Amino acid sequence: MISQKTRSSLKLTIGTILVAIGTLVIVALSSGYNIDIYRGEIFSTGLVLLGSNPSGASIKINGRTITQKTPHRLENFKTGQLNVEYSRNDYLNWSSSYVVRPGQVTFADYALLIPNDISQSDNFTNTKFDNLYTSQDRNRVFATINNPGSVYELDRSNSPKKIIELPLNPAIQAPSRLSDTQFSRDGSSFVTRANYPEGAATTFWVDSGNSQFVNLEPIFNQKLSDLKFNQRNSKEIYNLESGKLRRANVDNKQILDLNISSVASYQIDKEFIYTLENLSPKESGQFLVRYDYNGNNRYVLAQLPAADSVREITASENNGQKLLAIRTTGNGELNVFRQSDSKNLLSTIGSGVTVLSFSPNGKLLSFIQSDNFKTIDIETGDRYATNSAMSQSLKWLSNYQVVLSKPDGLHIVDFNGSNLVKIPPNSSNQQYSFTTQLDNKSIYYTLEGNLSYYTLQPRGLINLR
Repeated sequence: MISQKTRSSLKLTIGTILVAIGTLVIVALSSGYNIDIYRGEIFSTGLVLLGSNPSGASIKINGRTITQKTPHRLENFKTGQLNVEYSRNDYLNWSSSYVVRPGQVTFADYALLIPNDISQSDNFTNTKFDNLYTSQDRNRVFATINNPGSVYELDRSNSPKKIIELPLNPAIQAPSRLSDTQFSRDGSSFVTRANYPEGAATTFWVDSGNSQFVNLEPIFNQKLSDLKFNQRNSKEIYNLESGKLRRANVDNKQILDLNISSVASYQIDKEFIYTLENLSPKESGQFLVRYDYNGNNRYVLAQLPAADSVREITASENNGQKLLAIRTTGNGELNVFRQSDSKNLLSTIGSGVTVLSFSPNGKLLSFIQSDNFKTIDIETGDRYATNSAMSQSLKWLSNYQVVLSKPDGLHIVDFNGSNLVKIPPNSSNQQYSFTTQLDNKSIYYTLEGNLSYYTLQPRGLINLR
């Protein structure tokens, strides 16, 4: 017969074991693990988010159809390889592959479903345009005509509204071509260079709302070679000439010569001016430097080796983290700078990069390199690559889809290279221009001057006139 003392000891031992097991179970579950009691197996798990535009698509997981439709959550999903397929009547199938990691979220909720039948739209205006643009926030759409030099905005019904026809020159000639056109962040103003058949070209600042225009040449009183907007005040313009930065206000015509020198190139975001400054001797390379808008509070971010050609800076931001992509125009070498945990990090990606662009939220950096479409996930460090020969340019359509232009027309592709789909126009090497608008996820293009567009709202890719 077991004594009372032995019973107490057994209870204490069993209780301790149960507490230990319970603790292990809690720790395992909280660390992304699950327990199969029947098989006596502990396995790692993650959360998978499934979704599509439009929603209501059938779902296959690793080749097996589940009963739920998009959107859906797969909780405690076993880690490892995951293949996701979506299908919906009248739409092309969509698929992508992932690796589910313990305790992490796998995002498969960005799928864009493309209709089976996409026909090229009829023209809805008789006006023929040469080029299309969007404001820097990618929400206002503009179109230009070279001769005579005119700028239009597409209103909410996508009807072209003329903003301005630029003035004649002293020889009583209208502009024959517009170049170096760029719009402010919100599209409230723009600058463009009017090239005349005879005489010097003239650079104008134009108010998009009231068509007021200002000739920038006499204000700056110097060669206008590299103009950029103040991101907080679209009436202030910066110009780089002979290594020095100057800022002009188009209202009061005031000029500020910034105390910055040896500047090879620069970029402006919503808070700072970023410059690449040549060291002496030039073989020593360049400093990447940050200033405030007045050219004060100089802060050296990094040093780059010398380059044989001009470097271009593209600025973005993700969750408060400043991001800069620096491309050497000659050999296409790409460097990426970011600030993480108060550290300044500079990474060399490689050469042969022709065009690049950050996603609207700054999470992804996509670029074309040696006939490959590539993307870097800034947050995770994951990299993706797929062959995309003949790609000439790229523009973001959403935070996850890119529109690539090729000689045969436009192609939509996911950031990771999956689900490449050819869409109109079918250019057959004819001249075309395109742009994207983010709010309505729309694609605008001109084919031989004829304007058309598609929109992704409210469901899928719908052709509107």
